Parts: sequence; structure tokens; C-alpha cells
Amino acid sequence: MNETLLPRNRRLALCAIACLVLLLLSPNLVWLWYAHGFAVWVNALILPTILLLTFFALLGDWPWLACLLLVPFAVLAPLEAFYISVYHRPTFAEVLATIIASNPRETREYLGGALVPAVLSVLAALLLALLTTWWSRRTELRWSHRSRLWVLLIVVVTSLVSMILIAFMAHGNGPARSRKEAPPLAVLSTAIRNGFPFGMIQRFADYYTQWSAMRDTAARLDSYRFHAHRLGEISRRQVYVLVIGESSRRDHWQLFGYDRATNPELTHVSNLVPIPDMLAAWPESIAAIPMIITRKPAGDQSIGWNEASILRAMQEAGFETWWISNQMAIGKFDSPISIYASEAQHKVYLNHASDEAAGSYDEALLQPLRDALHDSNHDLFIVLHMMGSHLMYDLRYPISFEHFRPTYSDVESNVLQGLRMRNSYDNTILYTDHVLASIIGILHDNDAVTAMWYESDHGETLPTPTCSIAGHGVGSRSDFQIPALFWYSNAYASMFPKRVSALRANSGKRVMSADTFESTIDMAGLDYPGRDATQSLLSQQWQYKPRIVNSIWQTDFDTSISDDGCGVVLPEKKG
Repeated sequence: MNETLLPRNRRLALCAIACLVLLLLSPNLVWLWYAHGFAVWVNALILPTILLLTFFALLGDWPWLACLLLVPFAVLAPLEAFYISVYHRPTFAEVLATIIASNPRETREYLGGALVPAVLSVLAALLLALLTTWWSRRTELRWSHRSRLWVLLIVVVTSLVSMILIAFMAHGNGPARSRKEAPPLAVLSTAIRNGFPFGMIQRFADYYTQWSAMRDTAARLDSYRFHAHRLGEISRRQVYVLVIGESSRRDHWQLFGYDRATNPELTHVSNLVPIPDMLAAWPESIAAIPMIITRKPAGDQSIGWNEASILRAMQEAGFETWWISNQMAIGKFDSPISIYASEAQHKVYLNHASDEAAGSYDEALLQPLRDALHDSNHDLFIVLHMMGSHLMYDLRYPISFEHFRPTYSDVESNVLQGLRMRNSYDNTILYTDHVLASIIGILHDNDAVTAMWYESDHGETLPTPTCSIAGHGVGSRSDFQIPALFWYSNAYASMFPKRVSALRANSGKRVMSADTFESTIDMAGLDYPGRDATQSLLSQQWQYKPRIVNSIWQTDFDTSISDDGCGVVLPEKKG
């Protein structure tokens, strides 16, 4: 190379490295635009900058190698920045699982008009990183100045100071710090995880650990068989949908006597059978959903269950199976459910946000449902898992469904917080009504024998003058009292009049979510050895069984009493 050009080329290589570093920090700068506070500055700017300086200082004799190793992060940087611009927070292990599980069509539908700019941004980032690597290598760039040693020294000192400050900010009051509830190294690790680019390493490691654990558990059920088969064949295609709701309490549904119009669409749907006295067995999703989709008895308080789910039985009988979810694929409360979801032949996870972010509304389930119906000519069994009415309520519906006002987010309102929360919660029910009516509309317009079963996984506790709690898991009466309904097409009624008649006869009785598995088996006209028709609402053999619910106590709900505060279900006093 011409000696006169060498210094200039090295300066250009340094400029390219500076541009690469700026690209790698761009997601953090977007995060800082939306979030503020000392901890965010540390997580988003101070630590990532320190780590990048350290990385280049450690590889000071080979800057080109540092650039080459940063190529994958450069490619991810525009996507991370886009995600933060939408959800105002960095990605995390659970959302990575959703993204990785997405197929190309889901990705196209999610990005929409941003697809082309996203692809161009990724290609530009890749080109910049590769050119920077090549240029640094070609010019034999080195960091030989003593500033390299000073950077390493400053990095060590700054890291220690940052770690102490983060620990101070995170631990709260003096007694909490003295108990060492959050060790500084753990706090530092969390801070690094939130930043880009090096936090991605921890996030992918967390994803791999959680996903592998979920898959290992699911593998234990691979060999389980129901030996399910159909009772008879019909000439028309069959499509059956099980919709699992979230945190919906029955007494806030207009269909079940609520004095507000929270079900304006479903109240006008024909062939709809409300089930007005159904109970969930548990007040938390992690335990309640297995009671819906497996044969696990309501009184079984063990964590695991040694049988597969309804998806396995449907597949054995020749149905193509789908699990389409607007919740997370992995996580403390999601992985145990995904164990059963993994039995489906097709899995679609749509939630790219979190429980604490807006933007992932349940209408996202509708297009994948249409796609499943369009892409296959087989008989289908589809599970749709909603986000429903999960806290925070104002994040569960688009602004067009803000019908009951003022909402919880209207902090400047003079209306009491409890009443505003009730309005927000009722808006979630109004939106669920719309989504369910839309699902029914899609099935109605399909030229097949179709039916839909809906129930919420559990209910919800809302604040009252005697109870300040909002959420679920409390064990209150409203935690267990859930909405449920069945819809069937005219073709279904024509083909299976006895099932419809039996359901209508049983719908008003005292039933449980533990009846759902066998009812769904009957809905699709299946049978298997050892089947219990006394738990199917579509069978004339259905029988009442004590309705055991579980929280702190295991209680027969129908003989229970309630406390005077939040209405917690208590065992009946004897003697």
C-alpha cells in the first residue's frame, strides 16, 4: 500500500469503527429516548460503552477481529432498535422465544410496512460491519497507544463504582441493603442483560436454558397415547376451536347478568350456548390451564401430570392441530403451558411485547386463524390462547374500545381509583366480546362443520370497599367463577343434534373446567379406552361431582363460606 495513503486509510478505518460502535449503541439510544432515570442511563449507555471500550482494548492488537466478532450484533442492532421503538423496552428471553418460533409469514404480517426498511437496515448494518472488519485488517490497524492501558484501568474503576451505585439504587432502604437481598454482581449482571450488544448474549442464554428445559419436560410425554379414534366419519370438513381466555370473571359479562353492555356483539350471535355456572379449579394460569386441556383431576394438587393433552388425542384421531397464542412461549408461568402446546403440529406465538407492555392485542389471533383455515384442507383442531383481561387492564385493548371512562390510566380524574379500574377491566371484557364474535364470524363463513368452545382460565379479583387487591391468585370467589360458552354452526347442529341437545340440557348445571377435556372430546366426536362420559357436557351421561377448588385451602366450592374482606373461599365450618 502507498505509504502516503496509509495514515489516511487508518483514519478512515477508525471512523468506520466509530460508526460501527454508534450502530451498536443505537438500540440503547432509542431506549433512552423513551425511558429515563439513573438506572436506565447505566444500563443503556454507561455499561454498554464501557464494555465496548473494554472489548476493543482487550483486542487492541487485532481490531479487525473485534469488528468481526461484533458482526452478528451489528445485524441485530436495527431490529432491536425497531423493537424498542414499538414497545419502549429492550427484548428479553421470552420475546426472543416468540420471535424465533415465528415463521416467515408471521414475521411479514408483524412488520407490515416496516418490512422493507427493516431488511434494508439489516443489510446496511451487515455491510458496514464487514467493511469495517476488512478495512481494519487491510490497514493493519493497532491500538498501541498507552491510552489503551488507561482505558482498561478506567474500565475497572468505573465498573466497580457503577456496580456500587447500581446496588445502592436497587436495594432500597438501609435494612434491605444490609440483608444483601440483591448481591452487586447479580445486579450488575441484570444491568448488562438489559443493554445492547453484550446483553444479547445473556438473553439468548436464558432463552436456550428455558426452552431446553421446557422441551425436555415435553419429551417425557411424547410416548403417551390415548388411542383416540372417531366414532364415525362424515363427508364434510370439520373445524373445532378451543379458546382459552385470561383473567375473565363471569359477573362482568352482560351474557351472565352484568348491568353493563360488555357483550354487545355476542348477545346477538345465534347458536350460542352460555354456560352460567362454571368454575376454574385454580386461580392461576399455571395450574388452571392443565385442568382445561388434560384429564388432570380438579383435586390433584401436584405440579406435574403424567398424561398428554387434548391436542394429542385430536391428532391421534386424524385432526391437524394448531396452538395459536397471544401469550409468551417461555417463562416462569408460560413454560408449563407450552409443554402441552408443543404437542401441536403447528405452533404460532404472537406476543412480541410482555404482560407489562401495550400493543399485543387479541385481534392478532384472527389472521393466523384465517391462515390455518385457508392453508389446509384437513380437519382441524385449533387452540387460541388469549391475553384477555390480564393486568395491566388498559394495555389489553385498543383505544377504540375505551368505552367505559374514566379508565385507570386517567390519573388526573377525580373518580376513585377503584372505579376507574373497574372501567378499564370492563373495557377488556368488551374487547374480548369483539374478538370472540370475530372468531365465530370466521368459523361461520367457513364451508365446514364448525364449533367453538370458550372459557377463561380463571377469574379476577377487583378492588372493593373491603378489599384493596387487584389481580388473581387470591382465592376469592370471583377468582374461580369464570365465563364459558359454546357456539356451533348450523351444519354442526344438523350433523350432531344429540350433542347440541345434551349441551343445552347441561349448560345451566354446576360444572367445572375439569369437564372441558371430555366435553371437547365429545365436541369432535371422539372416543378412547377408559373415557369418562360423565364429565362431558355434550353427553346425556354427564353427572355432577363435588366442585373442588384450590388455593391456600382445598375446598368444595358449593359448601364453602367466604371471608368478609376479599371473599376468599374458605372450607365450611364443621360442628
